[in-house]
Amino acid sequence: MALASARAVRVRSTRACRRSTNASRGGAVARSAAPPSTGLVLDVFDHALVRDGARKMREINPEAFANEPDWVLEWFLRDRKLDADKASEKCAKYVAWRSNDGYDRVELERSSEVDEEAATGKAVLLDETDAMDRPVIYVTLTKHEVETRELARTCKLCVRLVDEALERERAKGAGSSETMMCVFDLRGFTMKNADIDFVKFFIKCIFDYFPKRISQVLLIEPPWVFTPVWQIIKPLMGKYAALVKQVKASEAKAYFKEGSSVF
Repeated sequence: MALASARAVRVRSTRACRRSTNASRGGAVARSAAPPSTGLVLDVFDHALVRDGARKMREINPEAFANEPDWVLEWFLRDRKLDADKASEKCAKYVAWRSNDGYDRVELERSSEVDEEAATGKAVLLDETDAMDRPVIYVTLTKHEVETRELARTCKLCVRLVDEALERERAKGAGSSETMMCVFDLRGFTMKNADIDFVKFFIKCIFDYFPKRISQVLLIEPPWVFTPVWQIIKPLMGKYAALVKQVKASEAKAYFKEGSSVF
């Protein structure tokens, strides 16, 4: 049962965000040189209510959450609008996935296989943040080929980078964005770089394991051969498709701080 006394203060996106959302409902990804929106922002709740909800979650499933830090429970609680029962169910699935599917944080940090995957440079956590001070995971698609990749390694690298980005945000303390941006550089993309199986994993992570953690997604100069790929991906993304922006490299500068070396 939801905490009836919760008073949510919804943090709404700007008008520019709503315009970009409406524009992206068609079959193609919206292209716009307009100033960037704030992207996805999680609702803000009274912290005392969040703490109380997290305690209730531990009472509901003490075994599953025995080793989980408060911030994990609190995030799922906020994602579920302070409904402790729904948050417990979703968070328990996350904990089981971490434990049973090879995504333990410590194991990912120490994995030599993930180190080798990271060494390809196909995906990195940038040192710079974006214009909203969010960490940025940058993916270069031409460095990722379906025929030669090992899907398990690629998925684990993805999770390690998300973990590192979130840890960087937590280190900032109160007032941090708590979310991140993902940039997919599609310059030079061909169908040998199209990895639908990985995309399905990434989307499942967005919905089930890291809900509302991806605030915005940029697609840098996708060529025409990417169009049929996007037509497959977009329905799978559901509401998150509205967060995707197709931009030229020159337009991407607007999403980063002045003087950024990214673009």
